[in-house]
Amino acid sequence: MDDQPGPAVPDRTELALLRAAVEGGLDGMVVVSADGRMVTSNRRFAEIWPIPAEVVASGSDEAALASVLDKLVDPDAFLARVHELYGTASGAARDELLLRDGRVLDRYGAALRDGCGDYIGWAWYFRDVTLERAAVVDAGRLGALIAVAQRLADARSEDDVLGVVSGDGASVLGAAGAVLCLAEPGAARVRTLATAFFDAGLRAEVAELPVDAPLPIVRVATGGEAVFLTDRAEALDRFPGARASYVRARTEGAGVVPLTSHGRTIGSLAVVFTGPHPWRTADRALLQALAALTAQALDRLRAHSAEQEATREVRRLGEALQHSLLTPLPRPESLQMAARYRPAARAARVGGDWYDAFPAGDGCTTLVVGDVAGHDRTAAVAMAQVRNVLRGVSVTVDATPAGVLAALDRALHRLRVDTLATAVLCQAEAVLDGPVPGAVRLRWSNAGHPPPLLLHPDGSAEFLVRAPELLLGVAPDRARTDHEVTLAPGTTVVLYTDGLVERRDQDLDDGSARLRSVAADLHGLAPDRLCDALLDRLAAGSEDDVALLVLRVSG
Repeated sequence: MDDQPGPAVPDRTELALLRAAVEGGLDGMVVVSADGRMVTSNRRFAEIWPIPAEVVASGSDEAALASVLDKLVDPDAFLARVHELYGTASGAARDELLLRDGRVLDRYGAALRDGCGDYIGWAWYFRDVTLERAAVVDAGRLGALIAVAQRLADARSEDDVLGVVSGDGASVLGAAGAVLCLAEPGAARVRTLATAFFDAGLRAEVAELPVDAPLPIVRVATGGEAVFLTDRAEALDRFPGARASYVRARTEGAGVVPLTSHGRTIGSLAVVFTGPHPWRTADRALLQALAALTAQALDRLRAHSAEQEATREVRRLGEALQHSLLTPLPRPESLQMAARYRPAARAARVGGDWYDAFPAGDGCTTLVVGDVAGHDRTAAVAMAQVRNVLRGVSVTVDATPAGVLAALDRALHRLRVDTLATAVLCQAEAVLDGPVPGAVRLRWSNAGHPPPLLLHPDGSAEFLVRAPELLLGVAPDRARTDHEVTLAPGTTVVLYTDGLVERRDQDLDDGSARLRSVAADLHGLAPDRLCDALLDRLAAGSEDDVALLVLRVSG
């Protein structure tokens, strides 16, 4: 009988290539054999799951699983699912894991079989999707908070305020209950209003408390300093006198922030959780924004202020919420940057203009200025969604500006963010081997936005005008185009929204020409001063919001 050829055996080069491919992936990967041994894993897996070195060296999958249980929000479900899949030894599965440190992991697993079809093990893949999930969640929470602002503006009593805060307000944060503590200047006691989450006896006991009561809500109401508590152990360590109340209240995590009106603390707002709650920066900011809304409503009730003042307060908060999305600019060595956001001159209007800049890896910096259609809270919510989803896409998709904008367009379509927006997105990186020392390469793609303005070191100015392309939200499957220019040291690029150049009584071409002329006259100013001067000369009294981002090549 003729000899049959055996399976091909990879040579050393092929094995090295396979190993390099596994190491270079975005996902953490581990392969477990049918008898429970960790056969191989990559560096990204170790970064996602910091398993002790001695456990990795043992090769025991059971030991590895046991070592990560304390990192999971629901370890029992995690372990049960793994054993269930090992038991079936077939198919594939995908789900998400919530970690106690706030991360979200996308988990995918598949059974492995040899050439004869026999089960030989399981492959697991993990990807950190925290940023993408947080972007969508935070955008949705901003929209919910704006709805809370409208309901609080309609409140007619303190009980109405508590109802809004404990209902939609607490839901924004995922809290189980809320407490208002109200203080009067010089008074010996404070009043509290608590939701039905707490039993009637406890609510009655804390309805009035001395100003030195050892409870977080009283300390914050009288001292004015916010307190964020992850669990009951931390709460009792900091407030040992609150033990009896905490046990009766059935709470773990809690956040307590002051209610401030016109520079004076008038009380505190607390939200409580039935389990531990790690406080992200975004969560703290959201609770403080809810407290600002609550303080405004209470102040309006106390002072019996007119509806016009309430409208001004809503506008001020709307602007604060919009400004909270405009994060600090990065400081790459090759670039100087400055940015400004100026709301419209019209009262109580919140718009959809925004700017953003953040590191994109490998020394590259991403910069974007955009404008969502509309000038109301709906536009502000849509702006938050577009901006946050763009951030998530940018840090997960390795693509040029055109690729990022195309991916953003598809993501907005799939997430059913029904809006139109313009945006110009740039990627700037130092040219290390070019003929001009210190030069920067600027790549950009423009989705229906006003063109960037380029200021040369000698003061000459030109718009980076290219063939126009569609707005975001029109045709999500349409390909987009990249453009590129090399910037010598001292070159300045101005990104802006149309509020800087559009006026009812002025042609758009005239407005653009005026921007070019004014910017050329001011080209020698530092980016910060250039931003302020452009706004002062061009945006005074504008009926539209203006977002402005200036970058200059160092040198």
